[in-house]
Amino acid sequence: RLLTSGDSYHTGIGLAFSIAAGVILRSLAKGHAAFQDSLRSGAEMATLIEALQSSQEHYRHSVELNPQIPWITNETGAVVEVSPRWTILTGTSTQEALNWGWTAAVHPDDLLHVLEAWKGALAAAGINRQVDVRYRLKSVVGGFRWFRARALPRLGAQDNVLAWYGNLEDIDDQVIAEQALQSSEERYRLASLATNDVIWDVSLTRDTIEWSGAAATVLGYPETQTETSRNWWIERIHPDDRGQVLAHFEQIRDPGIVQWTQEFRFRAADGSYLYLVARSHVVRDAGGQPTRLIGSLQDVTSQRQYEDKLRWAAHYDSLTDLPNRALFSERLDAALRNARADDTRVQLVVLDVDRFKSTNDNLGHDAGDTLLQEIAARLVASAPASATVARLGGDEFAVILPGPGDHAVEIGAIKALLAEASKPVIFQGRQLDVSLSAGSAVAFRDGQNPEDLHKSADLALYAAKKEGPGRIRCFQSDLRASAERETQMLYDAREALLNDRIVPFYQPKVCLRTGECVGFEALLRWHHATGLRSPAAIGAALSDPDISTKLTDRMMEGVIADLLYWRDSGTEVGRIAVNGSAADFQRGDFADRILGRLHRAGLPPSVLELEVTETVFVGQLADTVSTALETLSEAGVTIALDDFGTGYASLTHLQQFPVDTLKIDRSFISRLDETEREDATIVRAVIDLARNLDIKTVGEGIETPTQAAYLTRMQCDIGQGFLFGRPMPAGQIANMISNWNITGVLGAIQSDAEPSNRSA
Repeated sequence: RLLTSGDSYHTGIGLAFSIAAGVILRSLAKGHAAFQDSLRSGAEMATLIEALQSSQEHYRHSVELNPQIPWITNETGAVVEVSPRWTILTGTSTQEALNWGWTAAVHPDDLLHVLEAWKGALAAAGINRQVDVRYRLKSVVGGFRWFRARALPRLGAQDNVLAWYGNLEDIDDQVIAEQALQSSEERYRLASLATNDVIWDVSLTRDTIEWSGAAATVLGYPETQTETSRNWWIERIHPDDRGQVLAHFEQIRDPGIVQWTQEFRFRAADGSYLYLVARSHVVRDAGGQPTRLIGSLQDVTSQRQYEDKLRWAAHYDSLTDLPNRALFSERLDAALRNARADDTRVQLVVLDVDRFKSTNDNLGHDAGDTLLQEIAARLVASAPASATVARLGGDEFAVILPGPGDHAVEIGAIKALLAEASKPVIFQGRQLDVSLSAGSAVAFRDGQNPEDLHKSADLALYAAKKEGPGRIRCFQSDLRASAERETQMLYDAREALLNDRIVPFYQPKVCLRTGECVGFEALLRWHHATGLRSPAAIGAALSDPDISTKLTDRMMEGVIADLLYWRDSGTEVGRIAVNGSAADFQRGDFADRILGRLHRAGLPPSVLELEVTETVFVGQLADTVSTALETLSEAGVTIALDDFGTGYASLTHLQQFPVDTLKIDRSFISRLDETEREDATIVRAVIDLARNLDIKTVGEGIETPTQAAYLTRMQCDIGQGFLFGRPMPAGQIANMISNWNITGVLGAIQSDAEPSNRSA
């Protein structure tokens, strides 16, 4: 058994014993007497001794030079002999290794396992009596190295163990390599599980596929835990993808193809389709023919679904599910290209929900969202199948329609859209009235490209909204010129603010009973390169909330600075009226801004009067306006209602808001020279109403003595207009006041006190 053990140490021992046994047996064969004779023969004795020495020398070298560590134990497993290499490798003496001393060099984590292996071998019988165990031994250079211990027993006549012969083999490099491989495989396994990668090995010779990784988890098929046919895989590819996948699969026959990558949809066990990306390496035989395809299938379904959502979100409005501005632009561009190719037209209608902000502010965003969703659904239902209905943002919609034949068809298309969309909407049991304004433009007549066509439709919509809610306007060329003027106005206003060109001019206000100058109205003027300009030259800016507020602030700064100058110079100017717009109240701090400036300047609030138009009382700002006016009034600022009679003011507003003065609009005053009885009647009614409510009246725009005389007879309190003085810069006020001629003023008023041809 020693000669056939396959172990070099055991083979060496067996060889030595064989040589010695051969010599002895040969001698014994000649008989006992002959053997004694041979022993007596010096030559033969020398030969035998030399053979034994040679065998011993061979054994010694085989032990010392053996890279392994031979060892021998007794029948109990206690070491009785060990190779000197033990000391070289472990740094401990062979004497220390005897008996069970060698276990001191075993790694603590391995010792129990090693002793259990020996215990099992000692208790075993037959072919199971062997030792084969791997463990770590302390190294002379520090640390531990892996070894493999193997041993077989030498048996006696009764099949009892006489001794154990074994060796230690250094397998540290092998173990490290195995551990690295296991670690790599474990990382790949965990990575494939973590990423839900399906590992597949396609045999092209057997037409089978071996699955692993997350195959069963991802695909849901129990059969993927073992093996399937290639046809099994092909049958589950989406029918729309199958042809392309198989065609691409055939390309691996090209010797230059080393990687096969393909995305396709695959039917999972639950019937749904997964998006899979196959990335595989092509294995070829010696002749270059593909034999295997091994790699992974990655489930990218969530990624594709997310990408689909992103694409949808990039082109559709989440509230109404309508195409958004981006998709609308693409559709409009495509519609114009088709129309140009077909020699047809395209009508673009843009719509805006009237008073939508009021609905949002008063009823909340839920009501506004419901309103937009219902309008969107109605527009889609009313529009032709070939039309595109889009939400451009906020409360603005657009409809791309097949081209109209004439103007009547163009208007008819808009009315058809508005008829259904403008019906009331019920929200939480409450009826919401719906009104839409619309602007229309026709391709190649009103714009050659999508941008110009859209601009034309927007201009038409803007014009419609200026006319009032629910109006329809078709584009006309003069709208573009008007828009350009408004754009220039906004630019001029911004430039005037930036370069500090806004200045207040002052027009006197006269007591019609005494002829005294009782105050002034501060009117905006601005310096232009061509000279002084009135607010009309930047009229569009007064409708822009941001610019309008800045203009008011700049005027207030100028008025306060002039009041300080007049106070310091001893000029008594009375109360100065300044104008406020709806935009000034939107921020909610208008009263605080006025009173704060007066306080910092050391001026009493009684030096100011705030003029507002009737429009600020209407709409969602009513409560904010009421609070601001109450604050100002309680502080001492008087409130004047400007342009009374031309807007939406009612008696309720006069009771609700702290109004001190009514200013009768110049449109009524200007016709008092004529024989029109209605204007005179209106003026008289306003004055009587104000007197009964203890509110002062101001007639503005007085230009003739006849107008002044009539207002005086009607007991109007104050007059203002060119008859008494034109607006002038602050520097001229002191001189005007010092030269004020009360007698002359009264004379002008009374010069036509009794009109001969006018009935009262």
